[in-house]
Amino acid sequence: MPTPVEFMTQYRNIRVNAVLDDPVARVCRQTTFPVQIRKYFMMDWDETSEERRDFNAVTSDGRRSDFYRANQEHILNAAMGKGAPDDYRLALEWAIISGKIAAPLTAEKVQQYADEHLGIDCSGFATNYLIAAGKKTYSSTTVRNTGAASYFDSSKAVNDPLAVQRGDLLVWMNGNSVKRDPGHIAVVDDYVAQCRPAGNMRVVEATGARGANPKLLDSMYMVEGIVDQTGRVPMILVVKRHGVSGSHVVVIRP
Repeated sequence: MPTPVEFMTQYRNIRVNAVLDDPVARVCRQTTFPVQIRKYFMMDWDETSEERRDFNAVTSDGRRSDFYRANQEHILNAAMGKGAPDDYRLALEWAIISGKIAAPLTAEKVQQYADEHLGIDCSGFATNYLIAAGKKTYSSTTVRNTGAASYFDSSKAVNDPLAVQRGDLLVWMNGNSVKRDPGHIAVVDDYVAQCRPAGNMRVVEATGARGANPKLLDSMYMVEGIVDQTGRVPMILVVKRHGVSGSHVVVIRP
C-alpha cells in the first residue's frame, strides 16, 4: 500500500513509451520519455472553456484507432483531470501515436504537451489514492464523479487532534457546512500534534492555490487552532497552507 507521498511520486515518474525511426540504421527503436503531471485541472464542460479545449485535444481522432478504443476509458479519465498515473501514460502515448506531438519526438516535447493539456484535480488525486490504497473500488464512474464535498461524512470524522493519522482526508468547510462549488480535499501523509516552525502536518494535494508549485505536491500545513464547537462535532481545524492562514478543514477517516 503506497503512502500518499509515494503515490504522488508516481505522477512525477510516468514513463511514456514511444517508437522512434532511426533513418541511419533504417530501423525503429523503442524508447521511453519521463513525464511529470504538474498542472491543476478541474473539468469545465462549457464549450468555450480552456478545459473543454484541452479535453477535445487529448481525446480527438480516436474513432478508428484500435489503441484508442482499447484504452478509451483511461484516456478519458486523464483528459478529465481524474486519472491514475497509468491513465496519463496512455493519454500521452495516444498523443504520440496520433501525431498530436510532432516529430521528431523529444522528452521536452512530450513534457510540454502534458503541461499544456493534462492535469489533475483535488478529488481526482484523493480518489485514485484511496483506490491504490485498497480503500475504494475502481470504476470510471467512481473516479470521474466523486467530488471533494462527497467525502464529508460526520460519522467518519476524526474528532480528536491527537488521533489524526496517515491516509486521513482533509475536507474544506464553510462554517459548519462542507464547502462546495468548488470544494477542496487533501490527504494527510504525516501529523505531529505539536508546534513546529514549518508546520506540523504533511499534506498531499492537487490545488490551484497560487503559492503551490507544482500544483500536485506535498507541503507542510500548520494547525493554528480548533474552532470552538461547544460540544458539537465534527472537529474543525484551522490551518495555514502555502503561506495563507484561515482554511477550515474537517478530518475524515475513509
